[in-house]
Amino acid sequence: MDDFERGYDFVLRQGGGHLGAEVGVNYIRGVQAAIDELYRRMNAYDYYQATKPAQESLKGFLAEEYAAGTANIDAAVKGSDVRFEVLHSHDLGSVDVAGPGTAYQLKIYESPYQTVRALGTTLFDRYKASADSAMMGFDEWAALKGRPGASPSDLLYEGQFGLVAPDKLEDCRQEAFKLLAKSKALGKDAEVQRWKKVADGLVDRVRGEDGVEGRALTVDEARKKAIEVSSGRHLDSADDGMTPAQLVETQHLLRQSLKAGATAAAVSAALKVAPEIYRAIDKLITEGELSEEDIRTIGAATLDGGTTGFINGSASAAITAAAAKGMFGQGIMRAASRSMGPAVIGTLVVLTVETCKDAFLVANGQKTQKELMDGFTQGAFVSAISLVGAGVASVVSGGAAIPMLIGSLVGSAAGGLAFSPAKSLVLSLANESGFTFFGLVRQSYELPEGTKDRLGIKKASVKSANLASADVRLGRTRTASVKHASPHTISISYDRRGIVGVDKIGYMPS
Repeated sequence: MDDFERGYDFVLRQGGGHLGAEVGVNYIRGVQAAIDELYRRMNAYDYYQATKPAQESLKGFLAEEYAAGTANIDAAVKGSDVRFEVLHSHDLGSVDVAGPGTAYQLKIYESPYQTVRALGTTLFDRYKASADSAMMGFDEWAALKGRPGASPSDLLYEGQFGLVAPDKLEDCRQEAFKLLAKSKALGKDAEVQRWKKVADGLVDRVRGEDGVEGRALTVDEARKKAIEVSSGRHLDSADDGMTPAQLVETQHLLRQSLKAGATAAAVSAALKVAPEIYRAIDKLITEGELSEEDIRTIGAATLDGGTTGFINGSASAAITAAAAKGMFGQGIMRAASRSMGPAVIGTLVVLTVETCKDAFLVANGQKTQKELMDGFTQGAFVSAISLVGAGVASVVSGGAAIPMLIGSLVGSAAGGLAFSPAKSLVLSLANESGFTFFGLVRQSYELPEGTKDRLGIKKASVKSANLASADVRLGRTRTASVKHASPHTISISYDRRGIVGVDKIGYMPS
């Protein structure tokens, strides 16, 4: 595997981490955005006067916003696409709060009897109370008001749930049952159906699919908010327990991390299998057929890429969401919420996961400590270059996830190509400075064997057995021996430092 392939292989693992981290931080951002939207809408009513009549009117509008907004916050927390909306319509019998397949009419009155009577208003009641009844018949009036073909006994809020305060819900039901029982005793079937519809439709909060529901708001709570807003004091979400730290629970983080892991697994599998498919197509063109081994290789690449992407993606999503929620402190929360925060956290998670995996292989004897250190060194270097690429893509794309992933891919590939020359530079700097780069380069200060010999340092000798042999004496002729005198001089030599092993700097004989 060459340096480019190593860089590409690393981004397959890192890409899942980046995607997972983006999903995690975007999840918390989505929750925060839903919270901000609700309180922005409620605080926007600050133009109301601080008078009791104005505040009594305002409390109903704030209750509508609160009902829809808290449901949207709950949907964001649960990762649901369900959304509710306040319609602000003044048409006849118009809906106050609408959601997917549901509609609500809010009546937050102090009197349960008044509440039930308002919800039980029929079209004929409204027709008789209007000035138009003197000039036109009911059918003409109903068509003019957008209800052609309607029956006089139809409810004004037909098909809508009656949204009331939770502290008034049971009393409202009792009032509806009283009117129902009275109508039944008098034999008025139309009236029985009228009050049965009202009783069956009474709720104290909005609800939608995926278990999404809003919060209930009592009359006193709504009135208090109206007084605050009309007095120019903005409502604070923390006072209502509406912050990501207060709303997002461990179960929500786990659910999001699993979803992020699935997404990262799909992307990582696609990236992993792409080169294998390319090789298979090339072989099919040149040789005209594919072997069983080729098919197995593609399947193994898909499985390996998907597994790696799921682990890195789910872990990154969970950790990033927890950081953005504030579980690790305010400083890390702010860092995670920045544009490059998810990429950095995702990279750290991938490095940690890969290092733990390699350490396990070292413990099982499947890898050496040297291979572990080499892998970590290259991973850290490639990650740094990858973050540069992701940062450039973030600036160009405005922080979009896919362009950042592509930037990370380009950076990782470039990092893989640049790793070998960079490693040589690191060794050169280590040789000149003595710096170990946090233990990645070993520094040896032992003297070479040649230097020890020149200094006369005796080494331990191992005794060996000598076999006796026959000694044949030979005659020798004596010759004159002339002795020469030589002056003693000092010999000075310098050892130099250089690479004496793999990632090891030491002294070398000159």
